[in-house]
Amino acid sequence: MSTCTLTVSEDKKYVIIKVVGKVTSQDMYQHAVEAHELARSLNLRAFLMDLTDSVNLQSAGENYNLVYRQFRTSDKLIRNSRLALWVKADDHSHDFIETLAANAGDHVKLFRDPQKAIHFLLEG
Repeated sequence: MSTCTLTVSEDKKYVIIKVVGKVTSQDMYQHAVEAHELARSLNLRAFLMDLTDSVNLQSAGENYNLVYRQFRTSDKLIRNSRLALWVKADDHSHDFIETLAANAGDHVKLFRDPQKAIHFLLEG
């Protein structure tokens, strides 16, 4: 089970989602809903998800259901938002989420450099 801390960037342009621990689909969906509630209150559409202290242990099928069944059908998430996934250099446990989200047409990209992640958020 993972925990989540939400903050807003110093420039007030994106929400930072810090996730710690082993990630489940249920956790990720709940973290996303909470982050989108905060973003909606501030009129933001960009998210930096810091996954440097978390690992995705879900199967390919569970990741697929998260992206296509939970995220794509939820009325609690902001459509056309941008999400940068920041992971450790040697962590590939979140790679499939990026692939699924890109295939679903979402603006999601995985980064191992936080500055490149922030650049991606601000360019959109």
